[in-house]
Amino acid sequence: MKQLLNFFSPAGLLFLLTILILTSCEKQDALTPQPEPVVTDFYISFQQDTIPVKLSITSGRRETINQLLTTAIDGKLPDSISNKTSLVIRVTGDSARTYTGAQILASYTDSSGNTYSNTATDTINVVKLTKLEKKRDGNIEGSFTIRVSNFTKTKTLILANGKIYSVFDE
Repeated sequence: MKQLLNFFSPAGLLFLLTILILTSCEKQDALTPQPEPVVTDFYISFQQDTIPVKLSITSGRRETINQLLTTAIDGKLPDSISNKTSLVIRVTGDSARTYTGAQILASYTDSSGNTYSNTATDTINVVKLTKLEKKRDGNIEGSFTIRVSNFTKTKTLILANGKIYSVFDE
């Protein structure tokens, strides 16, 4: 009984408390830095003849036009009321590859609201999709060169050095 009373003395309680603290602690793994979340900057950029254009509001989606499966990629500016610039590129198919000629349908609206479209037989028109993730929030990446004309074919623009970095909305 005397040994039990010695155990509950201040020194014995301190010893018991020390044992409890040491056994309840566990070693943690070394801290490793967590990667910063990637903030993606989606855009479609090109040169309208010699004027650089960057459209920051983009989206990509599947569309069916007259029973033809297409992939549509479009871009516009955040303030489309005062600056009407927009571009919609449709390609016949839904894979990462090079599209030419009649496989491309492009519609371009300049800052003044004038609309232009490409001609299916124009051999300069090339859209090269290097990445096409067909899932919600997937990425679309690629490049393009497209010649567009107004309805009367009196004004022609070349949209060159085009870059696509967009999100697939579907």
